[in-house]
Amino acid sequence: MRERGQGLAELALVAPILALLIMAIFQFAFVLQTQMGLTNAVREAARRAAAAEAPDESAFASWVQGQLTGGSSLLAQNVQGYSDGRLVTDPPDVDFCTYTVGLGGGATDSQRITVTVTYRHPLFFPLLAYATDFADGTPDGDWTLTASAQMRLEHPLEIAPGGCP
Repeated sequence: MRERGQGLAELALVAPILALLIMAIFQFAFVLQTQMGLTNAVREAARRAAAAEAPDESAFASWVQGQLTGGSSLLAQNVQGYSDGRLVTDPPDVDFCTYTVGLGGGATDSQRITVTVTYRHPLFFPLLAYATDFADGTPDGDWTLTASAQMRLEHPLEIAPGGCP
């Protein structure tokens, strides 16, 4: 019995699976890189806000949003291939709240800022759209990524925001 050509038939069966696996690895690497960039940008924006002084919530929120999406923005510096058009919420969410630290007579009020960015990462290999839509729960052909950071404000707002959830 002759087995000539058997290796070619096996390669024809396995090659598409290997190609799809390699594409998935590259796509996941790009998504992971974007997630890390989003996390770094949001954390840096919250850190800058924690040390800054501002009189009211709206001016402060606008300043933080400008840090994230303005001219040489934190998002552009940290996310390779960043595009403002891919932000799900533009401008990014900036929330403030007041919470109590300590018990009884030693309790003090502090304020916290929460910065959240949701970004649609493009798919470079359309064959993977079904898997990514299943993974992130949105049927949009993109990978939806979210990063959030919270920091205590060192210089509280003059008008205290509502309580923290």
